[in-house]
Amino acid sequence: MIKDRTIIEVGLNEATARAQNPNVAYSPAECAADALQCVDAGAAVVHWHTRDPETGEQRLGDTALSGEALDAMRAGGALAYPSYPIDIPPEQRLDHVWALREHHGLEIAPIDVGSVSVVLWSNQARDLVGLEGLRERGVVANSLPFTIDALERSHELGMMASLGAFDLGFTRTMVLLAESGRLTPPVFFKIFLSGSWAVGPFPSEEALDFHLHQIPSDLDVEWVLVPYSLDDPELIERLSRHALAKGGGIRVGIGDNPTAYPSATNAELVDRAVGWCKDAGRAVATADDVRDCFARS
Repeated sequence: MIKDRTIIEVGLNEATARAQNPNVAYSPAECAADALQCVDAGAAVVHWHTRDPETGEQRLGDTALSGEALDAMRAGGALAYPSYPIDIPPEQRLDHVWALREHHGLEIAPIDVGSVSVVLWSNQARDLVGLEGLRERGVVANSLPFTIDALERSHELGMMASLGAFDLGFTRTMVLLAESGRLTPPVFFKIFLSGSWAVGPFPSEEALDFHLHQIPSDLDVEWVLVPYSLDDPELIERLSRHALAKGGGIRVGIGDNPTAYPSATNAELVDRAVGWCKDAGRAVATADDVRDCFARS
């Protein structure tokens, strides 16, 4: 455990457009400045999507842009990690992660433990949307062999793995990977409860509890709740406070929930999360606390 402290992670920008929130960061310099403001506010971990500096288009596998942002973040003490592209063959999907480890000291590898269909829901239209675009890219495919290979490579490189769970089966897979010895505790585990990206159970306290019931009490897991693609700030707060009461960490960010916070900054959301931690009697972890907990020899 991280000294009984709470991990606050930030979903910095994801695919959020400036039309949704004018404060969203695109360029490496903007991402780094935003990340460091979040660290100053109390965040321990920052997750960002590498974007085109002008258009904001996703550049998830761009090592040069990612490296520029990461260098500035690490110089300021941030513990940060990027995303990965899904429109290339799986065996190439994390090439930029390994390059960033070698040349820029990346500390965390983003690894998801299962495949997931992309299901998009519009509350406004009360209908499923984007179906034509999903005919070609409707599944984020992460086969078990791919996940195991990525875990082995990250362990060899001395990296911490950030494991994402988008449905209950992912949590079960994480537990089985640990039981088989293919995943070395402590485990850094993200539990997504999603809204308009309609995967997994409907977001609720019961859904989080069901995830937690899959995890044996003797398995060393540092888990973080990620309320995702939700438009109701009251629901986000309620889920986050429930996670804190259950002993977990929380993730906030204008990247994760732009329609819930159309004018907020990420640092403001971190400050709000710090307040929730204080209300729960929970101290807040620093980046170095997380580094120490997940240090690999």
